[in-house]
Amino acid sequence: MAEQKMTVKFPRQSVIYLLLCLTGILIFILAGILPNSQTMAVLSTKTTDVQFRLEEQRALSPFQKSLQDKSEKKESEILPLPAKGILVQAKINTLPMTFSTAAKMSGMSMVSAIPTFTALPGEAQFLSVNVVLRGDFINFRKFLIHLGGIPYVNQIEEIAIQQKPDTKEFRLKIWVAVG
Repeated sequence: MAEQKMTVKFPRQSVIYLLLCLTGILIFILAGILPNSQTMAVLSTKTTDVQFRLEEQRALSPFQKSLQDKSEKKESEILPLPAKGILVQAKINTLPMTFSTAAKMSGMSMVSAIPTFTALPGEAQFLSVNVVLRGDFINFRKFLIHLGGIPYVNQIEEIAIQQKPDTKEFRLKIWVAVG
């Protein structure tokens, strides 16, 4: 027997259909599945990030509530705005006591309060007082608020802060209206 060559002939139309179907499947994979898988990877990353943030918020929520409660309980200090007045010259010797009281009310310790007499007593409209205090910044703020409530304090010209080993020292030059 003679060997017959096996040659299979595919009809030309079937080959075209096969190529068209393979092209369609390739387009479906490239246009549908690959972009969708990339989108899924991005969404997975975002989901992980959101889950991390959610866990972080759950862990930190007690701290937020306690800080919020503390901020609501904090007393708001209203700045005193008295009508401006003058200090009678006969009461100039009470200035150190006035500043000492304001320092004690604010939690600071007063080192000194020294009036500076530069003009003649009858002609002076303003008197300079050098005040030295010791304490911290929070209490210094309270002292300034108390100082604003004194009607004859005209202005603060100078504030100098010096760090000491155990505390801060505040030097103020305050102008007082006298008459």
